[in-house]
Amino acid sequence: MRNSYLREPLVHFALIGALLFGINAVFNDRRDSTDEIMVTRDRIDHLAAVFERRWQRPPTEQELRGLVDNFVREEVLYREAVQLGLDRDDTVIRRRLRMKMELLARDLVDAVDPDEKTLRDFYAANTEEYSRPARMSFRQVYFDRAAHDKPESAIETARSLLWEGVPETELGNSSLLQRHYRNESAERLERVFGAGFAGNLLELPLEQWTGPVKSAYGLHLVFIEEREPRRVADFEEVRAKVLRDWQLSKKQQVLEAQYENYRTGYRIRIGEIQGRPASGVAMQ
Repeated sequence: MRNSYLREPLVHFALIGALLFGINAVFNDRRDSTDEIMVTRDRIDHLAAVFERRWQRPPTEQELRGLVDNFVREEVLYREAVQLGLDRDDTVIRRRLRMKMELLARDLVDAVDPDEKTLRDFYAANTEEYSRPARMSFRQVYFDRAAHDKPESAIETARSLLWEGVPETELGNSSLLQRHYRNESAERLERVFGAGFAGNLLELPLEQWTGPVKSAYGLHLVFIEEREPRRVADFEEVRAKVLRDWQLSKKQQVLEAQYENYRTGYRIRIGEIQGRPASGVAMQ
């Protein structure tokens, strides 16, 4: 019973929240001891590893000392810059620090492994997100309106010739369009042929030449070979995507909780926006 309780995602997120706030408290405590710079063994190993990845060899002792000296120089100047407030009005630095704070929360969520029921419940609540588009295979003969005085009559003649066994490759007008499309999604066909084309094909009978069907290019005779209607994918088909979407949803929740917790520690005053008080924002 105890183990199953610890596997609950809600417990995980409670722990994540506590960890984030604990990290914040630790860093707040460290602000009181900014005069000490500790270059640990782990930090030195990291500097050596970065050097080795770049140069494909380990650093010499002199090079490693140079890396450590450079790290210390960077840390000293960074701390002094923060003390002077040089980071406060720099948009790039502000956005980078915000990104790092948010990445911290996201990395913690990635460590949570939801159970099968949690994922299936999320899938059931968002089934529309996992629909598979309609797909079809068909052949088509293209007719350029400008090439025919009466394109509809030309299409009827071509249809009769097709029934008589004349190869489709000998009919219609040349174009860059394929003669044969296999297992294409309705979305892609809309991009290729223009809006409404795929929807028209969904209404046509199977295994017979039908037309004219309008596209952005002109008119077509179409022979539908196979067609699969739009459907919701089975859970196992999209399990990996469900997991990614669940994680993304939880990350957003954690980020909001993180922000709201930090926000309560500040007194926020917002002035007028374009001559009127900011809508929906309380003056504090």
